[in-house]
Amino acid sequence: MSPRGRFILFVIVLLAVLALLTGQVRGEDRRSLGPLGRTILTVLTPLQTALARVADSVARGWEIYTEIGRLRTENARLREEVQRLSGDVTRLRETAQAAQRLESLLAFRLQTPYRVVAARVVGRDPARWFATIVVDRGSTDGVARNAPVVTGEGAAGRVIEVTPFSSRVLLLSDPRSAVSVILQSSREIGVVEGMGEGDLQLKYVSRATAVPKDEVVVTSGQGGVFPPGIVVGRLATLRAGSAIFREGTVRPAADLSRIEEVLIILPEPSSR
Repeated sequence: MSPRGRFILFVIVLLAVLALLTGQVRGEDRRSLGPLGRTILTVLTPLQTALARVADSVARGWEIYTEIGRLRTENARLREEVQRLSGDVTRLRETAQAAQRLESLLAFRLQTPYRVVAARVVGRDPARWFATIVVDRGSTDGVARNAPVVTGEGAAGRVIEVTPFSSRVLLLSDPRSAVSVILQSSREIGVVEGMGEGDLQLKYVSRATAVPKDEVVVTSGQGGVFPPGIVVGRLATLRAGSAIFREGTVRPAADLSRIEEVLIILPEPSSR
């Protein structure tokens, strides 16, 4: 279209708009929109509605985004708090268990007439069939070879090697270990030997006397290592071994696989 034609079209459109505006102003009801207003409103309403919906969606999306960020921050804080509390619970549980073990050792120490020294386990034999531990007490603490070793529950073993600051203990569960024992109620004598792990083996019990079930087994004092009356465990099984003797198993009083603290019975000082 030529410039002249475009000018004429512009003038026509302008006149039409003026006519519509004039008609609206001169209308009887000035509060009504008029044809132009209604036309514009008809055209703009869907656009306004769409823009409002978009604005609402953007606002909701931003709220969700900020809420997610807040929840992530709170979740990270709560996770750290849970980890901290779990660590505290673990430490408190460990402290409580250690206190319980030390309490039983203290009770034994107060009841026994012998001189004892407390020791902590610092090493353990990894071999399956040999049960020895290393404790942090040695000859400088008065520990001697063959010194009896006990826990708060009962007998644990004897010292087989001594250095100035540590000792190696042969546990009752070791196959090389043998302790003379007596069945507390029936007063029958026997020998307890280690079997590597689990229960201990009981040998040489006379068949002449009836033995109660769950009989308490204590050291007899014979053999020159353990003093008499220290609990070894309870009778688990008993059967005929030969025409003269019976044999069976003893459940140890001390958990020999989980020892952490022990008491070492020291030799009596020589009198002068």
